[in-house]
Amino acid sequence: MKVRWYDDWYAIENIAPGLYAIGEPKYHQINWNYLIEGRDSALLFDTGPGVRDIAPVVASLTNRPLTVMPSHLHYDHTGNLHRFSDLAMADLPILRSSVRDGQFHAPDDLYLGHYEDMTWKPVTIKHWLPIGYVIDLGGVQLEILHTPGHSPDSVSLLDRERDILLAADFLYPGPLYAQVPGSSLPEYLAAGEALLPLLDPGITILSAHGVPDGTAPRLGRSDLNQLLTALVEIRQGTRKPAKTGPDSYEISDKMQLLVSPEAYGGWR
Repeated sequence: MKVRWYDDWYAIENIAPGLYAIGEPKYHQINWNYLIEGRDSALLFDTGPGVRDIAPVVASLTNRPLTVMPSHLHYDHTGNLHRFSDLAMADLPILRSSVRDGQFHAPDDLYLGHYEDMTWKPVTIKHWLPIGYVIDLGGVQLEILHTPGHSPDSVSLLDRERDILLAADFLYPGPLYAQVPGSSLPEYLAAGEALLPLLDPGITILSAHGVPDGTAPRLGRSDLNQLLTALVEIRQGTRKPAKTGPDSYEISDKMQLLVSPEAYGGWR
């Protein structure tokens, strides 16, 4: 897969016709954001931490009418939301309740900007899209799936026609975070069990955090299966953490799972 640099910060990979991964390999969390372009319009899924302005990168890739949607509210995914005028958000009660006087204010326990001294900038949400809604870009359709576990407001986008899942922070190579506020292992397991039957064996899962090799992170259905197996064994008490504080479980040679005491919920 060929990656080109837009400048000294953003990398671009054309994954499929009209599907671009926009990476930030020099940012310590190695974020990857996704631009999906159809015949009529385009969607940017996540905007990165906002260390640099992502808008010129997007403008260099599409001239279609653009909607921007975050996978969840964590600061490393929403840092550039304020740079765009047409914003969409998953229609979840936890998100709807954050609107005051017509503007969206992310709560601290969902934004987590204090980890890196980031400050939320209020935005106006134009579109509230329900779970299960299919975004039609013209020849490209994306189904919104609720995938909590890492965060209660997390969503993924499924392109059934091209067999691609944009999984954001639900599944990615490296340490999966269930040690941050709002994480829940019971929700991780329930969401994963609901997601698995929707995925064909050959699906490509594109994630929001990568590894230092500089290409967009890709996983498959088997990786989700391995996570589900681990979660069931953690619930049963048959899989023990390799390290504690936070607890760290080995999922596979690609993934680990970091867990806070609160994230176990009723499992402990």
